[in-house]
Amino acid sequence: MPKLSVNATFAAVACIGVCAQLAGCAGSTTLLSSTPRYRPGSEETIARLTRRIDPLVPVFPAASKVAVEPFMDSSAEKDVRTHLFRLESLLRLYRHKFENLEPHLLQVKQVEDGLGAYAYAVDSLNFAKDKFKRENQAQAPDAARRAEQQKIVDGLEKKEQLARDVLAKLLERSTLGSDLAPLRSLVGSRFNGWGYGNDVPYVKRELQQLLSGVRNHRYDFKKLEDGIHEFRRQLRWFPITVDALDGLVLVRDDPAGACPVPALEKLAGSAAARNRYSNPDLRFPASHPCTISRCLLWQVVKTVRDIGRLKDEAQGNLAVETALDFDDDEVATSNKATPEETSRAEVMRDELFKSRALESLTAQLSSCKP
Repeated sequence: MPKLSVNATFAAVACIGVCAQLAGCAGSTTLLSSTPRYRPGSEETIARLTRRIDPLVPVFPAASKVAVEPFMDSSAEKDVRTHLFRLESLLRLYRHKFENLEPHLLQVKQVEDGLGAYAYAVDSLNFAKDKFKRENQAQAPDAARRAEQQKIVDGLEKKEQLARDVLAKLLERSTLGSDLAPLRSLVGSRFNGWGYGNDVPYVKRELQQLLSGVRNHRYDFKKLEDGIHEFRRQLRWFPITVDALDGLVLVRDDPAGACPVPALEKLAGSAAARNRYSNPDLRFPASHPCTISRCLLWQVVKTVRDIGRLKDEAQGNLAVETALDFDDDEVATSNKATPEETSRAEVMRDELFKSRALESLTAQLSSCKP
């Protein structure tokens, strides 16, 4: 066997040492993932995420605290919750692969949850006003009933102000504004090696698992918040995520009679078909997109809308019933659904399942290839 020179021997030993260090880091991937190798398609994934971060930057300034009162008065106008939902959906999507996204997800979710709680208080008050208006138009109330109605409205107005104060404190404490720039930087570095070959199979698999979870998980529909509403939440993430992906999943209009579930074509022109989640903008079609049928999306959106209306009605009635109860610091919520609410929700769920829209969407996603 030929003898190695001293320099060659030293080089070989050094190489072995470096390789051993890299192997030792394989579990944590700290060294390897800090400067990922660029792959074609990385820029599309990075842009997809940064487009969801950027609209929030002027709303949540990093250098100063949110001007709470003007923010809350204009948040609906700015559609802040929609932007938060879109960003949250992508952070949820990729967190299973990139664990360091989890703290950023929690920041976004905390603010979105706070806005949701305040919106619930506002909606409860509006529900009561609309309910009493219809009641009084049907039959003029006597003095006692009118006084009772006014007490309920006054109570809900107090709870709305309480919810407003809670949200104000949350926004004052929130560090979301200072978190957006680091999140943007993190996305730019970590996803630099995340090209088509990784992104398309991963997103496809995650969306399929989301649909499978909705279909197979046993939700207790005797519970309003943790059953009926939780089922709706999980189902809702599918159209929200398609919207947030902004072109990685394209929505196609099948010719008449070509919908994978022909019966769903009857939904054309319905409120569900006109809903914005049935018509996502998808302004940046990906180089390697997945494609799904819009008619299948109609059924998903219809179920989300139907159960949402049921949930709003149930929570509105509860808010009216407990308007004068200030034992808790929040507008009353209940985890118990009435038998009638349970039955209605089960009909809506079964309609979705019997349509096999979820299975058809899963099958269409299977054909996606990078």
